[in-house]
Amino acid sequence: MSEATYLYCLVRAPEKPSLEGAPPGLPGLSPLRALDAGDGLWLIAAGAPLSQYGTDEIQRRLSDLSWVSDRALAHEAVIEHFAAGEAAVPMKLFTLFSSDERAVAFIQEDRERLGRVLDRVEAQVEWGVRVRLDDVRARDVLAAEAQAGAGGKSAGTAFLLRKKLEQDASRELAGRLRSEMDATFAELAEGASEAVRREPAASPESGGRLLLDAAFLVPRERSADFEAIVERCARRLAPRACDVTLTGPWPPYNFIAEVPAKA
Repeated sequence: MSEATYLYCLVRAPEKPSLEGAPPGLPGLSPLRALDAGDGLWLIAAGAPLSQYGTDEIQRRLSDLSWVSDRALAHEAVIEHFAAGEAAVPMKLFTLFSSDERAVAFIQEDRERLGRVLDRVEAQVEWGVRVRLDDVRARDVLAAEAQAGAGGKSAGTAFLLRKKLEQDASRELAGRLRSEMDATFAELAEGASEAVRREPAASPESGGRLLLDAAFLVPRERSADFEAIVERCARRLAPRACDVTLTGPWPPYNFIAEVPAKA
């Protein structure tokens, strides 16, 4: 065997998905093809030469970030193309089967679960929202509070209080904002079908502390409304030294069950 079957995504469509205008896919793979998995399910696949995409070769190249990144972007581009028009389940990068028949058999064996996943994500897109506390602005916010609260304190006492608050600014504000992040997540979740909140890293990121990291499954037709909610939250949080970042729309990676990467 010199070639394996590489999978990009599973698509549910009444007719065979058109490949016209689709991205080329990963370097070295054959042109895209749609494999009929029965009952309106189609696998977007390609032939992968084992000389480039065999298990040993992939393992050897995983430490090459440029090689992996190029292929991850190509993989994502194909998924985004098909997810834009149909219900689609993305496959993980480097999902390989020994043959088209094995790939189709895998889908048929897991048809019930995959059907539920497709029902869940049909006409939906994923948006990511992150809220980060800016260290520099946090110091400014607390310095202003210290100055306003100095009142009748001596100049020396006020100075020491201000310096202490500035040194602990990020931690101090992050602690105060915990309930605000809960409220922000709840507000965003109201505009989505489903929401997933990830625990931010314990250590601060470069330039600031991550306070909220979440993904939201949103009906495609309500995306503009969701963006407006994010903008409203961003305006409210800006005076608290918080930056809100919205990413997407993406295929619904955080709202599908994991698919094995090898079979």
